[in-house]
Amino acid sequence: MITSFRPPLWSRGVVLGLTVALAACGGDSDDHYVPDTQHYQATIERTTYGVPHITAGSYGGAGYGHGYAIAEDNLCTLADAFVTFRGERSKYFGPDGKAAVMGTFGSPDNLPADLFFRFVVDDERVAAFRDAQPANIRDLSKGFAAGFSRYVREIQAGEHDGRHQACRDADWLAGISEDDVYRRLVALNLAASSANLLPAIASAQPPGAGLTLRTAGDDAVALNPDRFKVGQEAGIGSNTLAFGADVTDTGRSLLFANPHWYQLGVDRFYQLQLTIPGRLNVSGVSIMGAPMVLMGFNDNIAWAHTVSTASRFTVYALALSPDDPTVYIKDNEPHAMTAVTVEVPVKQGDGSLQTVTRTLYESEYGPMINPAVLNPAVSWNTTQAFTLRDINLENTRSFQNFFAFDHARSLQDFYDAITEFVGIPWVNTTAIGRDDDRALYSDITAVPNVPDAVLQGCAVPGFSAPLLEAGVVLLGGTNSACDWQDDPDSRQPGAFGPGNLPHLFRRDYVANMNDSYWLTNADNPITGFARIIGQEDYRQSLRSRLGHTLVEDRFAGADGLAGSQVSSENLRQIVVNSRNLSAELLKDEVLSAVCGAPSGTEAQACQVLTAWDNRANLDSVGAHIWTALFEGGDDYDGLRDIENLWATPFDAQDPVHTPRGLNSAVTGQVQTAFSAAVAAVVDSGVALDAEVGEYQKYLKPETDIPQFGGEGSEGYFTVLRNTYMHVVDFPEGEPVRAFTFLTHGVSDDPASDYYGSYTQAYSQKNWHRVPFTREQIEDARISTLELSE
Repeated sequence: MITSFRPPLWSRGVVLGLTVALAACGGDSDDHYVPDTQHYQATIERTTYGVPHITAGSYGGAGYGHGYAIAEDNLCTLADAFVTFRGERSKYFGPDGKAAVMGTFGSPDNLPADLFFRFVVDDERVAAFRDAQPANIRDLSKGFAAGFSRYVREIQAGEHDGRHQACRDADWLAGISEDDVYRRLVALNLAASSANLLPAIASAQPPGAGLTLRTAGDDAVALNPDRFKVGQEAGIGSNTLAFGADVTDTGRSLLFANPHWYQLGVDRFYQLQLTIPGRLNVSGVSIMGAPMVLMGFNDNIAWAHTVSTASRFTVYALALSPDDPTVYIKDNEPHAMTAVTVEVPVKQGDGSLQTVTRTLYESEYGPMINPAVLNPAVSWNTTQAFTLRDINLENTRSFQNFFAFDHARSLQDFYDAITEFVGIPWVNTTAIGRDDDRALYSDITAVPNVPDAVLQGCAVPGFSAPLLEAGVVLLGGTNSACDWQDDPDSRQPGAFGPGNLPHLFRRDYVANMNDSYWLTNADNPITGFARIIGQEDYRQSLRSRLGHTLVEDRFAGADGLAGSQVSSENLRQIVVNSRNLSAELLKDEVLSAVCGAPSGTEAQACQVLTAWDNRANLDSVGAHIWTALFEGGDDYDGLRDIENLWATPFDAQDPVHTPRGLNSAVTGQVQTAFSAAVAAVVDSGVALDAEVGEYQKYLKPETDIPQFGGEGSEGYFTVLRNTYMHVVDFPEGEPVRAFTFLTHGVSDDPASDYYGSYTQAYSQKNWHRVPFTREQIEDARISTLELSE
């Protein structure tokens, strides 16, 4: 049992007054699985690339089929992740290995990960989350656990010979319970908040505690803005374009979804269809371990998500009592922190287990944090300490919101679900409906209610401003006036209500490429919202600019394709065309500056870049030279590092087309960068005239599949992190029409028949027409499996 000797933080939030009866659900895998006595039945039909279509007569049966199918495809990865979410990594793997290859909580060491999950995602919080869910989500989750566990039992009984060699005989492979599913969901809730501060929470200690805890990269994260993004790195995000009826060839709405997510690990997407006749029929993707579809379409609605710029947590600076560093002063009154004892079984070198005990602390806001992640010069000392309040630790509505999307029957129904729950934890949403001429954008999500007046009035001098630039809101914690506020329509204490959150309906288009809500439509910016949600009137990323440029070029008929309207066919071409905006804006002027009288390899580089098509398709030649020049390297600055690079600066009145042009005053720096970039390419061993497909491979172990596209920071819309894509519309009088890619495929088991085929299709830009109706599924069916228990 994971013991945390304090009332749950959620008892002050939406579950106020909830009495939770705690079962012995926790710490060790020998105890946490109790077979469900409920009867389950499901049919799993697989179609092209192994995509499962699951049909059942109940939510429990649908979850059962999903749990079994995903275990067939990704057993080792998901089972390993459940070890993580239970805080058992040190028990099986020792304290010093990495808890994840990649994912929403980064790649911390095992012991910090165990401390975090046993402290933040403990039994009380999991029980509170579980008991807040409606019966249909509980049935779905119970069924998922039962289906996954059935496949585990079959593997342990010696079935499925040759499959899942990485874990089939492992002592940590175990079945899961309903609560394990909720542990996964709570962990996913925290992807843009507490999970990004995992080492800081696990290592937070008052002065004199003497704890030395190795954490990943704490010496290099001060004010690094990537440190506070999902996954603690740049590149995690998405593109979406949604078009209303006024601009499409059919006079009906059209949607493109394109998350840039994880290609390895448990946070990958999993494509499937869930059908309960007469109640549910939804297709799309889930993030592995979540039992419902999180992004997809049914026969009336299609939607997409992109990572939002809104902050999901605030840090509070506490002034401490001079007598005790675990007592803070607020409103001139002392408040004692709550000490929480966390125990972690740790495997020793000789294979024995030793229990490591840590005392971690909470304020009334939430977990205490080690402020070294904000600035190495700052510490929890005798006068100050830092704590965290996380909107999504208090948000039990998130997956109810997604579940409502799965069932939506119109765009208005979909929007009503957004405003009813305000539970989406950290993503924007775009959507279209069958019989609606509009496209919807929404960042009506769970956001701390910190109006600009509070943000400014509660700032900590010398710290709040630079942290805000890095994506962290720091407030003073000495006055209750700095606490989160409530709106009349708030769906949870301390959250903005839907009336103070941005959304937009348009009959032409809406778009988001991970900049804020401000430029959802280039001709109609959204303004007037709190800074904690996002910036306004600010320079957009090159990827955002190219997204709007693609739309602009289509409307003008300037993209080399026929006509000026958007169709499913031309949209599928546009979004994988691998254009590079930085090259379109700068290449000609840069070459004029550096290619006057080159010699040797620089002369060859000039020739290659001159002929380059400014794209990164598999047969494009020269893209890697431009990447080396624009992005720079470890020992030299690239073009993007040059101050005052642009001739025309950013203009908020023309955000899609500015900045632009090369500033002639920086020609010397451009020449230096060019010489260094050419030398770096030569040193890499890749030929200057190499095609993209020769050196750029998809991140799929044991394969050698070429990959087109590039980095968003360089101005590619078609990025290397493309993971799932769909283009969906609703032809009049016909079923929903959807084309998809799941670029890493449904399975990460090299022994699977479906391991590499979907990735190969993506490499060849061979879109998959997804079967949705009963007739379509039967025509494309590869296999059928009937399950009952």
